[in-house]
Amino acid sequence: MKIFRTTLFIISFGIIAHSVFAVDQVKTTETLIASEDATFIGSQSYLFTLYIGDDLSGVVNPLKSIHFTVSGVYTGVGTVEAMIDNDSGTSKIVTLPNVGGTPTPFEINYKDHSGKINPSTPGSYTYTFDINSGVTMYGMSIKMEETHRYVPPTCADGWPTNLKVKTTESMIGDSDAPLSVNTEFPFTLFIGDNLSGITPAIKSLRFTASGVYESVTSGTITFMIDNIPATEKTFTLPSTGGVPTPFEIDYKDPVDTINPTSAGSYPHVLNFNPTDITIYGLGIKLEETHKYKPAVCTGLPPTGELSSAVLDTFVTVGADQGPAYNSIMWKGTEGTGKVQFQVATSDSDTGPWTFYGSSDGGATCNTSSWYDTGTSGLGGGPGKPVEIACSARQSQNNKRYFRYRIQICSADCTASGGASPKVSDVVVNWAP
Repeated sequence: MKIFRTTLFIISFGIIAHSVFAVDQVKTTETLIASEDATFIGSQSYLFTLYIGDDLSGVVNPLKSIHFTVSGVYTGVGTVEAMIDNDSGTSKIVTLPNVGGTPTPFEINYKDHSGKINPSTPGSYTYTFDINSGVTMYGMSIKMEETHRYVPPTCADGWPTNLKVKTTESMIGDSDAPLSVNTEFPFTLFIGDNLSGITPAIKSLRFTASGVYESVTSGTITFMIDNIPATEKTFTLPSTGGVPTPFEIDYKDPVDTINPTSAGSYPHVLNFNPTDITIYGLGIKLEETHKYKPAVCTGLPPTGELSSAVLDTFVTVGADQGPAYNSIMWKGTEGTGKVQFQVATSDSDTGPWTFYGSSDGGATCNTSSWYDTGTSGLGGGPGKPVEIACSARQSQNNKRYFRYRIQICSADCTASGGASPKVSDVVVNWAP
């Protein structure tokens, strides 16, 4: 008689709910904090807010990364300085090469190495992004991207009830033909989350148009939403002298026309109007970041599952000479929940893997049944072995490799309950 003993890092409902959660997780959000339609040179401060809606309790240094991307087209030669809150300790100066009057795309990534922005609790944090440009910029935009660790909710996207933040991205338009006239791109923004009581829900909404342009003289690109004049914003691009030049422009509606207060589908039209300019390979993306209320959990998820690694008996398999799989047992605490297993075997360590179980001692063996190892089941609870009754019936014996699937239930494996069983060890008995 031989056994496999697999020591687990205590599986419980705190970390299993249809998927296995680590101690903490990571999320990334993006926010457009500035979009200049006027030609820009000199100094300017832009107010912005970083919002963290997740549970950060017990997470040391939750902010893993925060950086700002300044992009557009420039001419001339000089430096670009970036700071946070006019604090010289956060200053970083980048030198751009001399391009003369040739419009040249640029992108600068700025990261404050002093750690000035470092929230430790959920909430809104307000700062200024300060920029001092010695070059002439066209279509300048500033985006903030942050990545933070957080404590996962105890049920999917639910409790704790901190307001959450989500970023989505959609492709809303493109053109394979050269474009030089006003064009309308219909699109729909879909919000599926609960926004009740959140004002405003949208933290950032921007359109990014990119491609290649050429012009003999300076040209413009005008954006509007739903043909509403108040949403109009016109970006000037310098003459390329007929030379094709890549570009990227971020447009933000200055009056926040798109501002949903409830879940649903919101149809709109983006007007894209190039003047004295020809666009090639145009693509337009919509990116939005919104706050929302997580679902209210009335109990733990009904089930959570985990499949084991491949276990190797190292037995050379021949006719009736391979391993026979006898029983499976687990150790831990059950409470008022339940712990169940299925078993799969294979001649190859890559499978295929078909998991079988039985709830009636082997009379019925199929992929939808489980070996009930709970106190009220066939095994009688933790520390009590349960026969792998389907091993002979489903030809699982005489196979070198073995895996099990464990299902932890908060009640009866059907309804949501309040129990959180914990499994520390799984022991599989087999004989050559």
